This record gives sequence, structure tokens and C-alpha cells, in this order.
Amino acid sequence: MTDIEDRLRDAMAAKAETVLDDGRTRALPPPRGLSSGARWWAPMTVAAAIAIVAVATVVGTRTVTPPAPPTPAARPTPHVGPLSPPVKQVWPGAVHEIPTKGPGGRVFKPDVFVTDRVVVGRGLTGNRLDGIWSYDVDRRRFTQIAPLKNGSVMNAPLVFGDGYVAWSALRDRMTEIWAVPVTGGVPRRIASITAALTSENSYMGIDLAIADGMAVWSPLDGGVYRAPLKGGKASLINGTRGYYLADWPWAGWPERDMTVDHPITRPMEFLKNVLTGEARDAAPPAGRTSWDDCGVTWCFNGVEAWRRDGTGPRGLPGTAYGDLYSGRFVLLHQKDRDGRRASAVHDVATGRTGLLFPISTGQGEKPSPTLYAQEGMFWFRTERGTQVLLNLNAAGR
Repeated sequence: MTDIEDRLRDAMAAKAETVLDDGRTRALPPPRGLSSGARWWAPMTVAAAIAIVAVATVVGTRTVTPPAPPTPAARPTPHVGPLSPPVKQVWPGAVHEIPTKGPGGRVFKPDVFVTDRVVVGRGLTGNRLDGIWSYDVDRRRFTQIAPLKNGSVMNAPLVFGDGYVAWSALRDRMTEIWAVPVTGGVPRRIASITAALTSENSYMGIDLAIADGMAVWSPLDGGVYRAPLKGGKASLINGTRGYYLADWPWAGWPERDMTVDHPITRPMEFLKNVLTGEARDAAPPAGRTSWDDCGVTWCFNGVEAWRRDGTGPRGLPGTAYGDLYSGRFVLLHQKDRDGRRASAVHDVATGRTGLLFPISTGQGEKPSPTLYAQEGMFWFRTERGTQVLLNLNAAGR
């Protein structure tokens, strides 16, 4: 071995001792194709690095003190304190109490706010879907948008965008995507694709959104697809295999799946703008290794939230559960020092929290209502024959 090789080996060993291993296992991102420019530069970069090390050894080897590891942020403990004020007090313009039943005694199941004052949902007669309806909270009036008699099974909420209401449905082992103008009309079938089933032969549906004049969606096995609302062939967006629709135009992986035996500990760690190619990989605060859910801007675990880049950790006024809704809202279980419990909503962007309803803690108490949580809205039924809706988009303004 030559003298220069000896010095090169010693210098590289000294450099290796300065690399800190935090012991955390990291998932590998999907393989990304290199451009011709990137392929040309890669070997040049390696050669330059070796040259720099060799030059440094000629000058002389010096002792390098490894940098101190980052100080982990203080871990908050589960919150015990006063229950939050009611959501109506915290977000007065975003909370509405509407009838449970519409014209003809049909049940109205709310799905999505299309304006701050109009909510659209499904009408059910005898538990059978019979139409798409809207309700104006100011005029207190129902309006039918479209009747439904095609025999398909709709197992997911309606979505809204670009003046259209859309939904997915299962029929004859095919997933159908339908849309209709929110002002009313005849529903149009946008796409029909083979339904993806789980290993237990269960249908899980698709993640669906309306944007830029298209229906965009991800099936169970991933990929982001799109089809024009006014008709046209469905197609896979380039570079999205293995990704799942998050918040258009963002898609990410791995997808959170609570039905598996070993849930994903770092869901949506990798995000990509499918239109521009911009990537945003998540990084937790120092000392954290996992999270419950992660959006374009915010991530959270059971007791705290932080920005996607790992900055700004803050404790939550309760124990969080479920998903991250509308990019910034989480559901909380709260408990005060007297043992009273409640279900609450917390906005991680502003720190505001509103109580939805008390949680029953023992026999003899009224049972807690069932909470329906979906993108853009939380709602529950009351004993008064009404249902309380919280419009998250309005609360976030």
C-alpha cells in the first residue's frame, strides 16, 4: 500500500468517527429516476470527494471533535385540566344545528359544505339511498340536487369541487365515479374501474377529490389517477405509482392503515406535488421517531403536534386520536381533575380547542352521541331530532 493510500485510509476512518448514528430506522423512499444531468454529475461528485480527502491528508490530519447530539424537545405528558369551551363559543360561524330529516321523512346524512351556509348530503328512505340533497342553514330549506336510482352502493361521503358534487360507488365489482353540478342536473358517470378488494374480500373504496376540472383518486393499491369531469379516459399521473392522494395536488406514502396488525409508524413520511414534482419529506422533532398522521404542513402523535419539518412542537390539550382533518384539526379526548371527560376538536395551527360533547363515564348517565368525522366536517345527532355540524373549513379561517 502506498503512503498516500495509508493517509487516505486514516483520513476516511477519522471522518467516519464524526458521523452520529441516532439508531433510528428510516424507510427508503420510492426509487426516483435520475435526469441525464444527474447521472452525468454523480461520478464526478464521487471523484471530487476523494480528491478533497487526499488533499486534506497532505496538509495533515487533525483531531475532529464530534458535534454534540441535538437536545430532545421536552416530552409533554397527557393533559389533565379544565375542559374546553363549547365549539359554538369557539367557532360561532362554523357550527350549525340542522334537522335530521328532510322532505318526505327521509333521513338527511350531511357530507360536505359547498359554501359556508349550504351543506350537501345524501337522502335515505328506509336506509336506501334515494338522492343527493342540499340544505341552506339560513333559509332552513332542503333542495334536491339529483335523484339516485341506479342500484349502486355508495360507501363514502360526497366530495365537492369546481361546482360539482362527486362520489364513488360499488356495482358489479366495479368502482364507479359519478358527478353532478351542485346546482342540479343528471349525474354523469366519470369513470368505471375494477374494484380493489382486501385479502378478506372486503371493499375499501377510493380516496376521491375534485380539482382542476377533473376527478382525481387513489385506489387501494396506490397510484393517483384522473379523469375529466366532462368526459374522457382515466389515466395514471406519471410518477405516482405507490403514492396515495393526500391533499391535491399532494400525494404521499406510506399510507396510514389502521386495519393491519402492525400499523404504519411514520405515515405519509414522503410527500410529492404531482404537478410540480416538489418533495416534502417529514422529519420529527429531536427524540421523536414516529407519529400518528402527517399532512402537508402538520404532523401529530397522541400528545403533541409539530410542523412537517420537525419545528414548532407543542403539547395538545388532551389525548389525540384518529386522523389529521383538513390539514390542521385533530380530535381529542379530554379529562379534567374531577374525572369528567369530553370529546373535543383542536386546531393545531391556532391552538384553539372546542368541546363537542361530554363523554359518559358511568352507569346512569346518558350515552354519548356517535361522532362522525370526515374531511371538512364533524357532526353528531342530538336527542332533539337535530344534528350539530362543525364546518372545519370555516373554522380554519
